[in-house]
Amino acid sequence: MAEDITRIRIGKNLIGLKGLPEIFQELSSRSWESPAAAREELLRRAAGANYIPPGSRDDYRQALWREYRCFRGEAPEAETPVGLEILILGLGCAGCRQFYQQVMDILANHGLRADVQYLTDPALLKDYEVRVFPALVINGRIVLAGQLPTPAQLEEIILAQAGPEPTREP
Repeated sequence: MAEDITRIRIGKNLIGLKGLPEIFQELSSRSWESPAAAREELLRRAAGANYIPPGSRDDYRQALWREYRCFRGEAPEAETPVGLEILILGLGCAGCRQFYQQVMDILANHGLRADVQYLTDPALLKDYEVRVFPALVINGRIVLAGQLPTPAQLEEIILAQAGPEPTREP
């Protein structure tokens, strides 16, 4: 179910992981000989319920530790801003997929940094109270719903949301 998936930032991406609240709760009741031992156990348990790519284990370990510390009420470490946060809500149809590709092309053409997610799961879509698709959510605000604008119109919308000095890829 969508309710037991927690989204956390792993590098530049938001990744959905299962079972984190239960893992955090169980680990917070234990005492650890070192933070490193706690980090390893956290990664081991998360990997038991989720696929963690072998080459990304260090990124996952760091992100899980950050989320675990937040769960315990500790101050989070400062993160580097991602730029735009874009959600594309759709039903997986050809029009929605084309819309997603147009957004990605615009971001690439302008070198804009963005965290982009394309959600098609009906259980997750209902959280946004959008009834017509595709929909575009930028930085938590619905800016477009139920329309397929021209590429030029879509570019104008995205650039307006990026602000006067958008964050660009290095």
